Amino acid sequence: MDERRSAWRLWRAAFEVGGPIGLAAYLFLAGALAAGSASAQYSFLDDDPPRFEWRSQAETFFRNDFGSKSDGGDEFDAWQLGVVGEVEGPINESVLVGFRGGYRYASYDFDLGNPVPLAYEGTALPREPWNPLHTIDLAPSATLLVGSQVSVITTVPIRWAGEAGADKNGFTAGISALIRWQVNNGLSVGAGIGITSQLEDEAETFPIISLRWRISENLELATEGSWLQGGRAALFWGASNSIRFSFSAGYERTRFRLDDHGLGADRNGIGEVTTIPIEIGLRLQFVEEAYFDLRAGLGVEGRVRVETDGGRKLYDQQYDPTPRVGFSLVIPFGLPN
Repeated sequence: MDERRSAWRLWRAAFEVGGPIGLAAYLFLAGALAAGSASAQYSFLDDDPPRFEWRSQAETFFRNDFGSKSDGGDEFDAWQLGVVGEVEGPINESVLVGFRGGYRYASYDFDLGNPVPLAYEGTALPREPWNPLHTIDLAPSATLLVGSQVSVITTVPIRWAGEAGADKNGFTAGISALIRWQVNNGLSVGAGIGITSQLEDEAETFPIISLRWRISENLELATEGSWLQGGRAALFWGASNSIRFSFSAGYERTRFRLDDHGLGADRNGIGEVTTIPIEIGLRLQFVEEAYFDLRAGLGVEGRVRVETDGGRKLYDQQYDPTPRVGFSLVIPFGLPN
């Protein structure tokens, strides 16, 4: 709760003191605040202007995290692969509707410390806490245009996240809203709020931010992410849009249902992984809105947590900064108007 209050104070101060420049600083401060609490949630969104045409896009991504080591001596490698699809278009002169859906598969390979305890106690894992994970995201949305510069966006994000074989409820859902202001051709900002349920925990309220700021001809600051959890703020530089370098910082959090195998304490329990990614990257743009991203960096302030099916903590350990590398490919598709 203290972390979320601090975030709101910084957010307000960013506008009062520095306008868009203050907001740019806040985007990176939010990532630092996220490190203070595994339960604090922040959401950064892509800042794409609404258009009076039906459009869609597909994205595929891959990431590998390797050599993660917890304070208790446990180690793990992880990789994930996913696909995302999105479609949006107008239904009249002032309302657009959209839908976003995605699937992510994540695999973890744990190497437990020695000696291995018989049960959850202290700082070491008694067994590999989970098998491959599946995450399904759905998010219907509606956008109301208020004049030529302001739009109000609402969505209902729904997620199912669980270990392979999990039978107990793994669904979370909420509602989020954002007001977006197109200040000029080079700057648009958005601010909003989201409320979502959590697995075996109280519902959570969190701030949502979107930004696209063309600082100069060669430099741009933008947020990227979805309505669900986390996202990143990225600084792009390049002599042209075809090839651009990036530096980004963000926040990632995945909370999921465990299966009913293993030790009695964690059967049907909850797993959670959080981290703050700091990355450099290269973006190759083929045509408008079609691009390939290659990124590498570190995941810092990471934590692994295991809970009972009632939300009681069994294991909660921070792990060392973790090297990571990944890529994504985004391809737009035209739709008949």
